[in-house]
Amino acid sequence: MIISHDRKTLFIGVPKNGSQTARAVLGPLGVDLVGEMGRHPTVPEAIRLAEARFPGEVIAPTAIYAFWRDPVERFYSALEFHKRRLPNSFIQLFPERFVGIEPHPRWFETDPEAITQDLRTVIDSILPLDILAALPPPSVPGGLSRPRAGNLSFYRSQAEWLDSAAVTILSFADYEAGLRAIVDLFGGDGASVAIPQINAAACQMPDLSIAETELILAYYGETTI
Repeated sequence: MIISHDRKTLFIGVPKNGSQTARAVLGPLGVDLVGEMGRHPTVPEAIRLAEARFPGEVIAPTAIYAFWRDPVERFYSALEFHKRRLPNSFIQLFPERFVGIEPHPRWFETDPEAITQDLRTVIDSILPLDILAALPPPSVPGGLSRPRAGNLSFYRSQAEWLDSAAVTILSFADYEAGLRAIVDLFGGDGASVAIPQINAAACQMPDLSIAETELILAYYGETTI
């Protein structure tokens, strides 16, 4: 997502893995490739975008980094973000539940308090596993994915961004230390850089039953930590 051409280093931002914070921190040190696609590119997409930015050159980064997050924690982070910011996508996922309720005037809402109470009440009544069941199946490696209800890429498996042997995977549990190390690799000063909390969850992850945890893990085909 952010490439340092001089240092041949690439950072791949996985949605709901601190990607927006990483963009804010690493953006001044490299070339931000997200704007080229309107979404977070995978490793092959990022390299193609970088080659388009540097015509006539073959981009072969010697180091690629990304964060991996516990999939259950990541799902609930995505869910919290979804309910807070994207009210109209719920109308597309569950139209029968919103009969007679006016859509929100904006697709992406930065102020959750601006969402009307009738719309908010229905959104909050939708259970996490109902949303999981309404999502399209995870992408097949090498295939195309067209999520319903707009671009809900934050629910897609992080394996779509990490499916490359060239990626050095860092633990999201040590996010701040890992990001500071990447800043150093990009030529910045990791020890002194300010790390904001962008799109941080507004509430803690709920306690889950074993069945709920297993369903989430089965959907993503990933293991928890």
